[in-house]
This record gives sequence, structure tokens and C-alpha cells, in this order.
Amino acid sequence: MSTTNAARTTDRDLDWLLENLRKKTPGIRHVLVLTRDGLKLCFTTGLERDGADQLAALAAGIQSLSLSASAEFGDGIGAGQAMVEFAGGLLLIVPAGAGAHLAVVAEEDGDVGLIAHNMNEMVEQIGAYLTAAPRRSESVRPESVRPEGVRPESTRSESIGERP
Repeated sequence: MSTTNAARTTDRDLDWLLENLRKKTPGIRHVLVLTRDGLKLCFTTGLERDGADQLAALAAGIQSLSLSASAEFGDGIGAGQAMVEFAGGLLLIVPAGAGAHLAVVAEEDGDVGLIAHNMNEMVEQIGAYLTAAPRRSESVRPESVRPEGVRPESTRSESIGERP
């Protein structure tokens, strides 16, 4: 299992929990926790690093589409659970704490009800640990850390032709 620096927990904190979900739920192949913007936070053994990156990107995209569908055709309260069926398997995604999602790849004949139940049960138990703070852009710096003599971009009140 691997964890990026974006996680508030360590490898050991979630390792056994994700593995336990996989082992106690028949049909689950892989379990992954990801950020809203598609970065892997942690994942179970058996899923290679590149596969985890791909799964995190796919799951984030699907959740983004779910959010758009909710805004356009639903009540706009956000993305809930999502499921994708593909030849050879299933992908289930649930929100898992602030800014994080829990994704599971399961066998095509897996019991979707049981898998979703166990995923939601895990999130209820440890959702506070499955959070991912939004990333901050390196190019946007607060005033207090601007190099001396560097002005922020001009404001609307300044005239276009005015020089600093």
C-alpha cells in the first residue's frame, strides 16, 4: 500500500483497513482512496502504482461527471455513489470524507449491494481520516510571503496606462 504526502494519515494507519475491506468482502479486487482531483492517497496490495494512478484519475472523472449530472438533472446536492459496469468487472465510488473518495474494483459477478454496504460502513467508521485538503497553487502566494518590491497584479481601479 502507498500513500502520498497529501494524506493526513500514514501508510500503516489505513493499510489494514483497506486490506480488511478487500478480504472481508467477496469479489473485491482493489481498494483505493483518492482525492477529489484524482491523486491516489492509498491503495491495497496487488494494485501496481501505475494502475492506482489510472484508477484514481478514472474515479475522479466519474465523480466529476456525477456532480455535473446532479447539478443539471438532480437536486444539485453533489455526487453520491457511482457505479460503472465494464466487461470483466465493476467500479464503485463513494464519497469518503472531505475532498476524498473511496473506489473499489470488483469482479463482474460481485454482490453490488454487499460491496456498497461495506464501503459505506467503512466510510462511516473512519471518514474523518479519509480527508484530503485542497491543493494550493504554488504560483499564488499570500502578500506576507511576496518577495520585497514585487507588487500583486494590478487591480481594476488602476488605469491601464498607469506604470508602477
